[in-house]
Amino acid sequence: MVDTFYLHLELTGKQGNWSINLPFLCNKCGICCTLEDFLTAGEINANPSEPPEVHAKIKVLFESLGKIWEEDEAKYDKYVMDNRCPFLINNSCSIYAIRPDGCRLFPKTAFGMQTTHCEALNRFKKMRSALKKGRNTKEDYYFTGQTTKLMRGNETIKPAKFDEKQFLACIVKLRKLGITDDELVLFKWFNENRM
Repeated sequence: MVDTFYLHLELTGKQGNWSINLPFLCNKCGICCTLEDFLTAGEINANPSEPPEVHAKIKVLFESLGKIWEEDEAKYDKYVMDNRCPFLINNSCSIYAIRPDGCRLFPKTAFGMQTTHCEALNRFKKMRSALKKGRNTKEDYYFTGQTTKLMRGNETIKPAKFDEKQFLACIVKLRKLGITDDELVLFKWFNENRM
């Protein structure tokens, strides 16, 4: 199962009522992996005894941040905004399996949808707008991983309901917007589970 979030769009228009799933595919650019975002993403999803090296690194981080805060609040704000997450190594999350829910649910987070420098997210937003254009829509966001308070979690993909013409029209729109080959494969996979 792919560990990501997706948008389930229910559409009403000239072609009747139908639905489609639009998944988000992270391209691991690391833009969302700032220290500020890590600090607001919540706690890691592991108990303090495992893995001890992660908790030790967090303890050292918080101690050093506390010293910066005591020295100068403006310096602290600049530091957390200008530095990367300490667990980002070669644009890959070194604590991916236990990352905080705010990171796990990116981009459907307080900091995520406002991001403007992430190519994958910008493309996702454009694709979302193109699929909705000229139609009444209802949007529901789902997450295929762990259930959290922020989003619905499920182990199966919500079935999409469309005919072949509607599906092909979606693909044409998405291709015009520059959907990548990997994104297209994921889009097709998310919509194969339709009723």
